[in-house]
Amino acid sequence: MSRWSESDGSRRRVSPPGPPRRRLRRILLGLGAFTALAVAAPAAVAVTEQAPVSAAAVSSLPEATLPPADATDPSISPVPLAPQGRDGTGTQVARSSAPLQLVAVTWTGPDPDTISLRSTDDSGAWGAWLPLDANSDERDGSTAARSATTPGGTDPVWVGERTAVEVRATRDGRPVTEGLAVQRIDPGTSGNDEAIGARARERQTAARDGAPVAPAYVTRAQWGADERMMTWPPEYSPTTKAVTIHHTAESNDYSPEQSAAIVRGIYAYHATKNGWGDIGYNALVDKYGTIYEGRAGGLDRPVVAAHAGGFNRETFGIAMMGNLSDVAPTPAALTSVEKLAAWKLGGMYRDAAAKVTLTSNGGGTSKYAKGRQAEVDAVFAHRDVGNTACPGNAGFAAMDTIRAEVNKLVAAAGTDVRAAWADRPDLGDPGRVEQPTADGRGRFTDFAHGSVYWSPDTGAHEIRGPILDAWRTRGADRSDLGLPTGEEYATSTGRAQAFEHGVLRLRSAGGAVDVTPS
Repeated sequence: MSRWSESDGSRRRVSPPGPPRRRLRRILLGLGAFTALAVAAPAAVAVTEQAPVSAAAVSSLPEATLPPADATDPSISPVPLAPQGRDGTGTQVARSSAPLQLVAVTWTGPDPDTISLRSTDDSGAWGAWLPLDANSDERDGSTAARSATTPGGTDPVWVGERTAVEVRATRDGRPVTEGLAVQRIDPGTSGNDEAIGARARERQTAARDGAPVAPAYVTRAQWGADERMMTWPPEYSPTTKAVTIHHTAESNDYSPEQSAAIVRGIYAYHATKNGWGDIGYNALVDKYGTIYEGRAGGLDRPVVAAHAGGFNRETFGIAMMGNLSDVAPTPAALTSVEKLAAWKLGGMYRDAAAKVTLTSNGGGTSKYAKGRQAEVDAVFAHRDVGNTACPGNAGFAAMDTIRAEVNKLVAAAGTDVRAAWADRPDLGDPGRVEQPTADGRGRFTDFAHGSVYWSPDTGAHEIRGPILDAWRTRGADRSDLGLPTGEEYATSTGRAQAFEHGVLRLRSAGGAVDVTPS
């Protein structure tokens, strides 16, 4: 797809050919697909137009049908390290009477130059060494450098039922034998863990049989987020322009039933040990294709998270669970990542094949100082903007595949809401992913300066200003007025807009709104 040139501020439209019906139906059975609009820079708007199609062409991301989790409280506790006293490498061992589950290495003083960890395998023998990186504060505006008086640490690593880990580290070419500790992260238990795992196994069977994999997601309540840890209230960008791909850099050795526990452990570590007040990622995807809601505030909203320092605004961070340094993402993980990214970008009317210009807010591992601009793909890797290996060499090698599939999904269909927005550029950027109306009859999207609602009976109409506020006060699409049936218009005393079951009238004097039932 070609890049857009809009230095003169003009808007150009093209009409791509419609997708084959079989292809479109297959997409709709899964996540849904979107014709996208690109915003390559804050002042540039690109528009792609095709004939409007049914609202069913965009489907909302469905929640998994699970009750709220009855998770026990997670906890983090230190496990002492003892020197092994062999071969002069400074190797130390931490042993626990209980399963270690999720562990992180912490230290005092400067960051080690190298640090690695290994655990026993199923036979009890020591496995391979896993290189670890120092965990960086990826909140925007944070200082990447850590003072010598502030404890440092790695990202968590899943070791499951293992009860011993070995750690070794070097600084200035010499073993680090003091100041290291292992933190045992107990994610607690939940009755939903087995159900989530069972559904992951069902999806794998369905995928082998050629059936579409619906990208339902597991909510925070369902995976057992302890919201008492959530001390960073949700913050929002005006819109979402790009998706950032990560890996969690921990073990690939986990079962479907253990995935929710890993998410709880990462959340506890990010929220409390790192002091972030919430999990860093907007969403996480395990190797079985299960999608987990991450950062609080709504997957459909442009929530500011802590996944890519300097570039947390206007981006959506998806983390593939595992270490993708040498191990490629599973097909199930890629499928869910692609559909989730397509839902987010397509629902925000973005062009997944376009380049996007983002402005750095500084902090974390950012390669770009605050105020500098970076041109990235609409689906980009964390390492593209940060001094990090994330999402691992094998994860990075999959980026072209991810982008190509996301682009196909996004470009496959359009919607009436999108078409109405294309003719109203003064509405501004989308502020959330396109949604179904309360009764399921139609669709809507909120924009910077108003909203557009559509149904087969009413068509697509914008609502904004005091009339929108008054309608929302009455319940919006849940109100007794129903959906708008026309645009706002001038009256002898002010402004008015018609709805299915009445008219809202705005009087110029005082700005009061009257309702005239139909």
